[in-house]
Amino acid sequence: MSVSADPTTVQISGHALAFFAFDIGFQIDLDSAQPLVREATRHKVVRSRRPAPVWFDYSPPPIRLIAEGESVKVGSAVTDGPVEVLIYDFGAALLTYRMPLPSNLSGLPELGAALYEHADLEADARQRVARVLEAIKPAVERPKLSDAVEDYAVFAITSWDGGSPTSLLDTHRAVIAQAIEAERVGLSRGQIERTTESTIAYTENDLAVVDWNAAVLFDAEPDDVVSVLQHANIELLELRVLDQELDEILDHADETLSALTKARFWPAFASSRMLRRFASVQTDAAVMFEGVNNAIKLLGNQYLARLYRVSANRLDLPAWQASVQRKLEVTESLYGKMSDSTATKRLEVLEWVIIILITVSIILPFTPIY
Repeated sequence: MSVSADPTTVQISGHALAFFAFDIGFQIDLDSAQPLVREATRHKVVRSRRPAPVWFDYSPPPIRLIAEGESVKVGSAVTDGPVEVLIYDFGAALLTYRMPLPSNLSGLPELGAALYEHADLEADARQRVARVLEAIKPAVERPKLSDAVEDYAVFAITSWDGGSPTSLLDTHRAVIAQAIEAERVGLSRGQIERTTESTIAYTENDLAVVDWNAAVLFDAEPDDVVSVLQHANIELLELRVLDQELDEILDHADETLSALTKARFWPAFASSRMLRRFASVQTDAAVMFEGVNNAIKLLGNQYLARLYRVSANRLDLPAWQASVQRKLEVTESLYGKMSDSTATKRLEVLEWVIIILITVSIILPFTPIY
């Protein structure tokens, strides 16, 4: 079947999703948090018609709940009032707004541009997640709503006119690229190719076009693909937060090391406190890094595992992971230097104490007191 070159004639239906990921604490006891919110359930990854390995799942599964609120106008679209919230044990929350797609393919770029950095939508998301945090605060270790936020858009086209998704992409690549890049103006040929180069399909009747800012899905049952994209974005947020925290540790490491080396008295007091504080932050960073990376199991060559790798590459997750890993190694090295400095200072003090005691033991027999 031929595909019309005019995107205004390609009728589509489905929904657009807007993700907002927040960091709300260090760790969350999900078993304790679930009774604190009404109608909360444990979220399982939806495996629609695609075979997936038994290890494709969360450990532990996040809590899913619905946050009520007013609808938000996004361009010509209006979001649903209720918003899905996923709460993860490693201290993150992801809100998903849902709204209808325009009636034809040519309307996607306008909706994408309206979604991009939508201040009212982000403010509404922050207010809702703050209410959720207040409700589950007893189950959150070190609760704090971070300033960092990660947003992402998904255009889930569940039905369409014309031919296969691949032929639609070939014919309307420019429009799809505009929607992903949130641009109202036409893009260059090179940019169009770069934006739409990461595609993956399971059958001839579905296709996922994934990029750093958004994804376009041609899929009658996109829930499992959406779950993978949600996790990729929550992982990106946590890596960004962790990278920032490690930067703060490294920024003050020279001050801590300088304070240790300049200590004039017995170093077991102030230096021990500084070392414990540094080690505590370092350990927290390592625990958070492992928690995020091990939250979901995606191995093998199965479709969803390959989709995750495609999404991770477009979001630069490997680069963020390498940056965090490198900084964790640097902090480990710094802690070793600080510990060695403290130990050296202790040995120096002990040597002086021994010298003084020996001197006193030699002089004492010649004194009247003895």
